[in-house]
Amino acid sequence: MLREDRSQCGQSTVEYAIVLATFLVMVVALAAVWRAAQSGRLLGIARDASSHNARGGVSVGLLQDLTSY
Repeated sequence: MLREDRSQCGQSTVEYAIVLATFLVMVVALAAVWRAAQSGRLLGIARDASSHNARGGVSVGLLQDLTSY
């Protein structure tokens, strides 16, 4: 019975480490988006993307997007 308890303890430790690492990655990503929004960079990217599509029409903007990837 002691052997089963140890394996369960090890499994829960690994699960905790995976969940903690995932949570920390999400917090760092949210902080990066927050920082981009605060500095105005996010607004500039959205403005450039909208003017890109409004400038040449939907079909030209779509072709430019498809060929750029």
